[in-house]
Amino acid sequence: MVGSRDRVRGCASIIKPHTSPVRNAQNKATVYDVAELAGVSIKTVSRVVNREPNVRAVTQERVKRAIAALNYLPSEAARLLAGKRSLTSV
Repeated sequence: MVGSRDRVRGCASIIKPHTSPVRNAQNKATVYDVAELAGVSIKTVSRVVNREPNVRAVTQERVKRAIAALNYLPSEAARLLAGKRSLTSV
């Protein structure tokens, strides 16, 4: 009998990370596209975009080149949601 852990491992080959060259509905580059091109995680891309510390200069340069090559612009709506602000006036 195959254990549940073995079944989960078997699914890993079916589920693939975001590697599709297809863009979002507006055909804009996503953070996933930048991370894939730069060879880093999406968190590393986020750290570079937000100018957080603890990212090596070499890695920052790779991410910045990927951002430029893809014409990546962070989603303002996503940034507002992440900051717990809204797009409506108060």
